[in-house]
Amino acid sequence: MKNYEGVFIIDPDLATETSKSVVHQIQEWVTKNGGRVDGLQEWGKRRLAYKIGKKHEGLYVVVNFQMDSQATHKLEQAVRLNDHVMRYLLVNKDPR
Repeated sequence: MKNYEGVFIIDPDLATETSKSVVHQIQEWVTKNGGRVDGLQEWGKRRLAYKIGKKHEGLYVVVNFQMDSQATHKLEQAVRLNDHVMRYLLVNKDPR
């Protein structure tokens, strides 16, 4: 398993409960695909460098996890299909 860091920007107009459920869904996707969540940081609402869909702000969440590289494709597909996630970035933290 490889170490990954995922940064997710969630729609800031969501209710608090809905945004918490989106974060919970991301954690579930990792564990259901054989991964393990090592850390979760909620940075809160931050100003974006550029507008995304007429929005100037987003809720930033950073998730550190371990997962097989094959399973990251399923995670990316699930995040892409979620309308509440505006942008995401997955980074492999292991050196080559």
